[in-house]
Amino acid sequence: MKEIFGLKVSINGQEICRAGFEKENSVVTCIVSSIRRKDDEAEVLDLSVGGLNSDTRQHADWANSELSEGDKVSIEVISDNFDLPKSIREPVSEKTLIDQKLQYFYRLKEELKDHINEATNVNKK
Repeated sequence: MKEIFGLKVSINGQEICRAGFEKENSVVTCIVSSIRRKDDEAEVLDLSVGGLNSDTRQHADWANSELSEGDKVSIEVISDNFDLPKSIREPVSEKTLIDQKLQYFYRLKEELKDHINEATNVNKK
């Protein structure tokens, strides 16, 4: 059996979670985001800790925290004593997944139609 790893995450020295699954087939992530968009007044500075149980395709969330300038985030790799997730989302059905992909495909097809026509004309030469 492979060793199982998780993440102990702290902000300013205070532990916020011990994220991990007691199974081999899983994903655990800790993401720090700083977002400022050109045409949007909203600013985001936050941290999220989540993961995926690859066997059941369920997404899990352990923490979502706002951050401020000067905050110190630390991440330690751990292999036991994981916290239970605060929330678990059921997997998306295969039909819903296909529908989402098709919507994305048609949106891209419309957005890129001029480029597709150019590429088609170049390939015909």
